Amino acid sequence: MDYIDTEELEEVNFPWLIFKLNENLYTVSSKYITSIVVKPEDITYVPNVSDYIIGLIHLRGNVVPLIGLKELFNIQSNKIKNNDVNKKNMVIVFEKDNLFVGLIVDEVISVENITPFEETEEVSKKYMDSFLKGVAKSQNNNEILLILDEEKIMNAA
Repeated sequence: MDYIDTEELEEVNFPWLIFKLNENLYTVSSKYITSIVVKPEDITYVPNVSDYIIGLIHLRGNVVPLIGLKELFNIQSNKIKNNDVNKKNMVIVFEKDNLFVGLIVDEVISVENITPFEETEEVSKKYMDSFLKGVAKSQNNNEILLILDEEKIMNAA
């Protein structure tokens, strides 16, 4: 009988949150997500931190540092399209061991199960300073998803 790592099995069976940065689709496991909110206008600037730390927000009694994923990954923002003028960025809030982090994304698409993903060393070494774990396919529309390592991103905060 083969031994099955239940933690690995749990990770694959957990729902995944799919979101957009520019036109690319990304996904993170929902196991640490506590909430998804519209990016607040009132953000406290913090001096002498990395460029990808956008600031701090107060959310339900917790101070949450905001990470700009575009800044972290060095992705250029798309020019604002006429129909996107009223579109607000979203914040995906993670909590692990009583520490909170918010990731700023362009748009939250859905929560779904994904196909078993391919976690490759080549992918994580080549892209985004290893914040990328691998690639997968969406089960709803067969789009390619870039899988982010939310724990490494949380540690970057």
